[in-house]
Order: sequence, then structure tokens, then C-alpha cells
Amino acid sequence: MKTIIKLPIALSVLIALLCIPLSCTDGFEELNTNPKLITDDDIKPSLLFTRVLKESGFDILNVGRIGEFSSYIKRADSGNMLALTDFSEPFNYYTAYIENLAAIIRLTADDPELRNQNAMARIWKVWVYHRMTDAYGDIPYTEVATSFEDIVLYPKYDTQESIYVDMLKELKEAASALSVSSDQKSFGAADVLFAGDADSWKRFANSLRLRLALRVRYADETIAQQNVGDVFNSSLIATNDQNAVITSEGPDAADLSNTNPLYQEVVNGNPGAGSSISAGLALVENLLNNDDPRLTIYLEPNNDLEYIGGAINLTAEEKALYPQSAKWSQYFRNATYDFNVMQASEVNFLKAEAVLAGFATGDANAFYQNGITLAMEQYGVDQADITAFLSSTAGVLSGTDEEKLEMIITQKYLALIGDSYEVFAEHRRTGYPRVWIGSEPAAETDNALPRRLPYPLIEYNLNAQGVEEAAGRLVGGDKMKSRIWWDAKAGVPFAHPKQGTFPPYE
Repeated sequence: MKTIIKLPIALSVLIALLCIPLSCTDGFEELNTNPKLITDDDIKPSLLFTRVLKESGFDILNVGRIGEFSSYIKRADSGNMLALTDFSEPFNYYTAYIENLAAIIRLTADDPELRNQNAMARIWKVWVYHRMTDAYGDIPYTEVATSFEDIVLYPKYDTQESIYVDMLKELKEAASALSVSSDQKSFGAADVLFAGDADSWKRFANSLRLRLALRVRYADETIAQQNVGDVFNSSLIATNDQNAVITSEGPDAADLSNTNPLYQEVVNGNPGAGSSISAGLALVENLLNNDDPRLTIYLEPNNDLEYIGGAINLTAEEKALYPQSAKWSQYFRNATYDFNVMQASEVNFLKAEAVLAGFATGDANAFYQNGITLAMEQYGVDQADITAFLSSTAGVLSGTDEEKLEMIITQKYLALIGDSYEVFAEHRRTGYPRVWIGSEPAAETDNALPRRLPYPLIEYNLNAQGVEEAAGRLVGGDKMKSRIWWDAKAGVPFAHPKQGTFPPYE
């Protein structure tokens, strides 16, 4: 059952505006004003768009629990990372981002000159939603932010399958709607992702559609194959200068919130950005074991000049014996940082998997090696080192199709460093990279990484019927070990080759 209340148009959008902090970014100076009264004329799509892009883009670099689930990081101050807790993020994306994106879409829907702005907001809305549904499974979707005046207080939880079908449709339609016609009003500098460039947004939409198509590969091969076929040879992100990147401001920024959040922690005297954040075990071992030239770019050794990755879920005895871990390099703590939304390297790894799966024709190894090359070039690796790596065992696809898939996903994991939500989803979907877990009992997850995040506790107070119906559709209920719709691959999770052995790094 849904309950609808009516609000004046201006008040409805004002609520959306107040759900975000009012600091500014380049191209977003209007947020520095402090209007005494908000009218319909003050509600500008560009004002909303910059804020949503910046805030959601900065969320990519996650150094919390999701960062540990991805094995990118290990925080010294974290406890049992597999214990049940309340995961309010990314559920809070509704008030932070979805309400504002929905407002942009409504405000631009009826103006032919704002067709591009409308399409761009639809594409970014899909990007936000796919991170949310990948985390929880079924979530409110069709009854959220449907109009200015009617607010559904108790929205139903749509199935993840139906959400994915609609997101793929949205990306297809939005990409088709984009035009380079001169009659289109551009977001310009307010678009901190692509500066309003329609071609760039089209490439991003098609590339994101390729990602989502392969995400559902093991749940519905027909949906996956149809969408891969539609976009495989279309306009995609192909070079590093076409990457979808949001860049934070430098140390001289007038507003500290426009700098890298890890830099902000350092400036604010929080050691979390330095001494307590170690590199995760999977990250370190996949760089170290393959003589990857990105090792010294990504990481700094421990005090003994060793590269050892931190492991999660250690017992007290294991913690006492575990040495100091390597750390993320200064690169990730600089004020200016590139938040990579989607990269050419990932597109090539997606293409390699699509060919391997039989969804497209081409040379999987060529796509694989091109993905590695682009990923290494992005971080300034010397060409000679790239060439040498491509001649190594790790640089050439080999083995069974499943072994080749493990190589592809592992290299994608290394390329997407920092994007913990994405690699956590890929680990659950494919089983790779393999992650070693300590011996501390974790009944909530069956001593493995979680398969999903549980719904926030507040939902059981605010929307009990909706969340309980969604929980009832999960086999096992609203648990961290319950599998969401696309989590359908047989045999996952795959055990780390040293699982059950301590220490795991020798």
C-alpha cells in the first residue's frame, strides 16, 4: 500500500535542495549565494546537476567497510568487518542524489532545447541507482520522486530484475536522445564530468550499458546478450582522454570540500587518511606476485620496506602475529584526485569478457591486453614496462575459459583501484579476485565476504511493509549472506588458494 501526500512545487524541490550541503565547486558559484526565498525560477537544473555529480562522484573512493570488502584497504581501527551492522549508505542516496536528479529530469522534460540535459540526468540517475541496487538487491524505484507535488511516503520495493531491465532501457533511450545540434542548451561548466559534451555522454551511456549487461550475465543470459549486441560496436569510451572522470580541486581550493576527501582527512587532523589505512591483501598480492609495475605507484612499503597486504577478520592471535601492512601511496591522498567513473580500460575488459562468453566476436586477448595497456598508461607506467608485462604470464590470456575470466576480472580489479562498490559487485558476480579471510568466526556471512548489504534499520520503522516484502523475496531473508537476483553464478565464492593457511602472504 502506498500513501501519497501533496506538496507545493517550490517546497518539494526545496526539500531536495536542502538534502545536500551547500558548498560549491568550479562552475557552481551559484551555490555560494544564500537566497532568502526559493522560487520556481531559482530551481535551476544546472545548480542541482553539479552538486549531484560532485558529491556522488566523490563517493567513488570508499575507505569504509565496502573498501575492506573489496580488499583494496584494511583499516587498523576496524573490528570484525563481517559482523552485522547498519548500512545506511548507499541507501541515503535517495535524499542526496535521486530526488535532485528526478527534479532535473522533470524540469527539463518539456523543453526541446533541454533534451540533452534531460538525457544526461537520466544517465547519471542510472549510474546512481545501479550502485544502490547492486548493494541491497530490491529497492524502491518506480514510486520514488515521481512528481513535484505527489510524494509516495511508503514506496514499494521493485525487484532488482525489473530495475535492471528499466535501467538498460533508460540508457538506450537517453543515448539516442542526445544530440550535437546547436539548438541544445548545454550544462557547460556545470557539468563537471563532460562539460556538457553530448558525444562524451553518449559514449558513457553505451559503456555503462555494457557494464550492466554483463552484470546480469549469470541471471539472464538473454538480456545480457541482447544488450551487449546492441552496444558492442557502438560509440564507447575507447581512449583515456575519453574517460569519465571527476577531478577534485587542488590545495588552494577556496572550499575544502571540493578537494579529495582523503586529503580533507589529513588537513582536519584525522589519521584515518594515513596511518590507519593499509593496502588490502588482494590488492598487494595481485600486484606483487605478477611483478606489476603499478606496485610502487599504488603503494608504499611498510617500515621494513616490505609489501604485505592487510587481511580482514583476523582472530586476536592472528592479529598479534600479523606484520605491518603496506599503505596506499601519497597519490591517493593528494588534494587533486581523479575520481574515475568509467574508464577505457574497463570497457576493454568488458569486451574481452563478452567475447569469452560468446556474446560478441573479436579477439579476447587483444581486448585484454589493450585494457592492461590503457590502465597502466593512465598511471604513468613507462612503455617499456608495459611491453615487458604484456610478455609475461599475467599479460597473456591462457588456460580454460574460467581461468581466462579470472585473469580479466583480476586486471579489471587493479585498473579500477578505489572504486570499491564496483569491484565488490564484480567479486560477488564472478568470484574474482579471490580474497583470503581470517579465522574469526563470521556466522552472518558463512565465513565469507557478504553477498549484499542488509536494509537500513530505519526502513523497518518508516516503510515496514515495503522492506518486509523485499526481505521476504530473498532466500534466507534480509541477511548479508542472502543472494540478490544477479548473483547467480554457480560455485561462488571461490576459495583463496591459501584459505585456511596462516599467514596468507608467504
